[in-house]
Amino acid sequence: MSIGEFLFQMTEAIRQTPIVEFSLWVSDWPFALWLQSHFLAIPSFQTLHILAIAVLFGSTLMLNLRVLGVSGKDQTLPQIFNRYQPWIKGGALVLITTGIILLISEPVRNMVNPIFWIKMGALLVTIVVSFWYQAAVRGRMDKWDVTPDGQGSIKAGAVALIVLWMLVMVGGRWIAYAPV
Repeated sequence: MSIGEFLFQMTEAIRQTPIVEFSLWVSDWPFALWLQSHFLAIPSFQTLHILAIAVLFGSTLMLNLRVLGVSGKDQTLPQIFNRYQPWIKGGALVLITTGIILLISEPVRNMVNPIFWIKMGALLVTIVVSFWYQAAVRGRMDKWDVTPDGQGSIKAGAVALIVLWMLVMVGGRWIAYAPV
């Protein structure tokens, strides 16, 4: 089965679920109608969404590159962690908020789209790995430059997070081009 056939079959399966009726119901909400009727609303929220992913991914990348020993060697891991943590949290907050607004703006196009659900699955895995990763880094960062204990799993988590965030971003772009 090709990727196109898989996506077609997935779309047909989604169309057999109550998601279609739910998305039609959401499309009639006053806020959804307002978003659809104002020319600059959706592009403005899309711009904020893209800027938020840039801030979130850029901050995550800088922290992970320090963990991997590629950059930021002139600062301690706690300094890097404290520097980028507020940007990661702020970026995530704006990303989630604008993502929900964009979902409301075009609910049928998004909820019946198989790429949307693949992206949401990747996002869920990324969030779970991020919580584990941040707790692991926070627990070991005081001894990071002193002992290599436990660094292998944290470094693997850093690479996994970079790859997962890239998958989420690819999914976000691909939503616009998937046949619905």
